[in-house]
Amino acid sequence: MSKNVDEVAALPGHRLYKDYLIPVFTQMHEDINDHMEKTKNFSSRETDVLICTFPKSGTNWINEIVGMMVKGRAEYSKSYKLVAMLERMSDVTSLSNLPSDSIRVLNTHLPFPDLPRKHVEGGYKIVHVVRNPKDVAVSYYNDTIKRKRCLPDGQVITPPEWSEWLERYCRPPHKYSGWFNYEKGFESAKDIGALRSVFTIQYEHLKMNPLPILKNLAAYLGVDLAEHTLMAINDKCSFANMSTAGARAKDNAIRQMSIDGSNFMFRKGIIGDWKNWFTVAQNETFDKIIETEMKDSSLRVVYE
Repeated sequence: MSKNVDEVAALPGHRLYKDYLIPVFTQMHEDINDHMEKTKNFSSRETDVLICTFPKSGTNWINEIVGMMVKGRAEYSKSYKLVAMLERMSDVTSLSNLPSDSIRVLNTHLPFPDLPRKHVEGGYKIVHVVRNPKDVAVSYYNDTIKRKRCLPDGQVITPPEWSEWLERYCRPPHKYSGWFNYEKGFESAKDIGALRSVFTIQYEHLKMNPLPILKNLAAYLGVDLAEHTLMAINDKCSFANMSTAGARAKDNAIRQMSIDGSNFMFRKGIIGDWKNWFTVAQNETFDKIIETEMKDSSLRVVYE
């Protein structure tokens, strides 16, 4: 038995595609290769906006911001992001039922090589969010232990301890190709011109100084928003409001995925929470991985 198969067997709740893992929701597809090919052949429209993030990098946050911008008003969406998450959908063609003159805000965690070809080659809009990998790891772990994950027979998967989870997180096969491969893939695609249209946001910069970024994002999306509308969107999409009023709009959908019925999607939303989780030894090991993986990268992220 190959190492990859051994690893997947030890990670119930995931499916192996190529050399990386995709979460259990793809069990709805009998043939994951066929499903992924249909996703890559998805018929994007020129007006579509595709949000691309590695998991736990602020997907819900930016999805809400972009949704408000294209509507032109600071109003929370009533639907959860999963309804337009490409790899999660059993039939991506169902999105064609939306009016042809509407702006479809889509999202995915798939790495660059597996994005819809038409969207990439057509130079359609992509909003890409980068978050520092240490905070991503902590947020991903907390999502793992709070999210209800079951085997096909209905048996609930017991969540791992932090040290066990982090050790597994750092070796292949990785979920969604792993943070390093994911972000290097986007960086390389931009460098060689394969990614012609993208607006990249650093999570930490958006937290620290949101308004200038929101103005530039609105310009990229081609929406003309008044200053007071941008300020209202910024206020509605603050963590405090997103985790209370914003979460209530999608409360039932989120609670159904929780092991204890809580709304676990909005935990802290801060920069530097990794310092409360990583031991000195874990941090030193992770720093060595960062140094090795990103030695040829110009990407710089904020850790605290």
